[in-house]
Amino acid sequence: MEKALGSRYRLGDQLGTGAMGRVFAGSDEQGKAYAFKVLRDELVEDPELVARFLQERSILVGLRHPNLVGVHDLVVEGETVAIVMDLVGGGDLRARLTAEKSLLPAEVARIGAGVAAALAAVHQAGVVHRDVKPENVLMDGTVPRLTDFGISRLATATDLGRRSLLVGTPQYLAPELGKGLEATPASDLYSLGILLYELCCGVTPFAGQSTFAVIRLHESALPGRPAGVPDQLWDVLTWLMAKRPADRPESAQQVATILDALVLELMKEPLVLPLTTPPPPVPLNETGLGTQTVYGTPAPPPRRPVATTSPSLPSGVNVAPPKRRRRGRVVLILVVVLALLAGGWFAFRPSQTTASPGPTTVPTTSAPTPVSTSDSPSVTTTAKPSVMPNVVGKKLAAAQDALPGIQVTTVDKIDATADDGTVIAQDPAAGAAIGATVTLTVARQAQLVYLDSAQPASGSWDANQNANIAGKNYLHSLGAQVASDSRTEAVEYNVSKGFRRFTATAGIDDNAGDSSLKMQLEIFADGREIFNKPVAYGTPTPIDLDVSGVLRLRFQYEGVSGNSECCARSYLVLGTAELLGLPGEVPTSTTTTS
Repeated sequence: MEKALGSRYRLGDQLGTGAMGRVFAGSDEQGKAYAFKVLRDELVEDPELVARFLQERSILVGLRHPNLVGVHDLVVEGETVAIVMDLVGGGDLRARLTAEKSLLPAEVARIGAGVAAALAAVHQAGVVHRDVKPENVLMDGTVPRLTDFGISRLATATDLGRRSLLVGTPQYLAPELGKGLEATPASDLYSLGILLYELCCGVTPFAGQSTFAVIRLHESALPGRPAGVPDQLWDVLTWLMAKRPADRPESAQQVATILDALVLELMKEPLVLPLTTPPPPVPLNETGLGTQTVYGTPAPPPRRPVATTSPSLPSGVNVAPPKRRRRGRVVLILVVVLALLAGGWFAFRPSQTTASPGPTTVPTTSAPTPVSTSDSPSVTTTAKPSVMPNVVGKKLAAAQDALPGIQVTTVDKIDATADDGTVIAQDPAAGAAIGATVTLTVARQAQLVYLDSAQPASGSWDANQNANIAGKNYLHSLGAQVASDSRTEAVEYNVSKGFRRFTATAGIDDNAGDSSLKMQLEIFADGREIFNKPVAYGTPTPIDLDVSGVLRLRFQYEGVSGNSECCARSYLVLGTAELLGLPGEVPTSTTTTS
């Protein structure tokens, strides 16, 4: 039964409950669906704390990122405090981990990159999450989205809230928090490291008979390494889980960049066998390490699309013994990664604190802004521009620098003609009046998956090889044996909402027995027709389709005309059929059988 909340909202069914409160489905007065987190009474007993929390409304509501569960409103009605959020129906990461026990290394890196990007947005707004764990990562299809940012600050302001966080999630608690020190962005990075460790093998690194035993291990021991975790991924995990905050990565954006680069490198790595108990931890006094070492990082991703096959879980996974870690190269490689991605000078931000940001700036999660190279430090203030400058052609960080005091929304678009991270379109246009927000379209280099490497969910092709259309050879082609009287046939793929474009060249193979053959080819995206053209012998038909957000991609064909008496084989082919997506969005398993 529905219940009113304030003057604008109605609460429906309860979706879940947790340490912070209960979550309900609901809607606003226009019928738009939202999730509502009604905070526990104990967290909102102090009116001053509630008032302080509401003062942060503009920060929380202004935070927008593809990997964040957006906050739309804060509602106070009597003694009830509720947060109005995006309704995400895919369940949380805990549910997925419970079902699958452990995830492929490439998937761990992909999800980790998304969560790190979300943390970068949160940290740049001056907020520390304080409660990074699988339950607070919701899965929107294949996209991880971090939730509950901002709530933990309210919780830690009360004795009961602190106890709830401490007792509820000691497995993810950074060592400094166990000692009672202030939470910083580095604390969130430690928790992220624990989360990724758990995704690799199914358990967190420290187990104890009590909450305080676990907290003690966070302070006094290093995690044991599960067998089979790839070296390059383990290096990142141990860096994140460094005991001293200063020894962890300098920013969440840095972590997102590194993990994003690792996804392709880890594509062929097998599943780590799930564990029921963690490997024995290594006491710090047995390591001989006075300080933590910054471990190795991966090479940058290629700028051009790289072909990958759609990986599947092997039936018998052999866990390779741990290899020797390559730590000496870390500083050089990390500098190269960041320099290539920024296209020039690139500087790390210093470790961030929880200080509140300026009141008018809501930054995005782009790479850190370049710092001045002048010899003497200076402080400058830049007025908000009254008309929109021309930022097309600039790197995203430089474009943001040209828009002080403006909320910038970014839209990623695959574009092989522009450098990665370059602004290719802007709204409003240059010279137009500027409001509180602008939208920048940013070029991104694609991750490529050939369709011939994917398993159809239904139907099948008759040929999977090179093809020739009008004298040109096409690699990675798919073919169906057809004739002029062929009835309607179809092949369908589950593409998991993980791609942006589909490209191919359709035609009749040059070796066809019937040179007068004509077929009708249709392509459907989740039942909606997005392509319908005749395909004739000797004529290549280009295909370039937007498949953003598409779950099912269906290819349907039937005969139109030709020589029905011809007995030689003819093939309708899709030449060089490619799915293009953004790194971090492309699923590690591109299609599944039904």
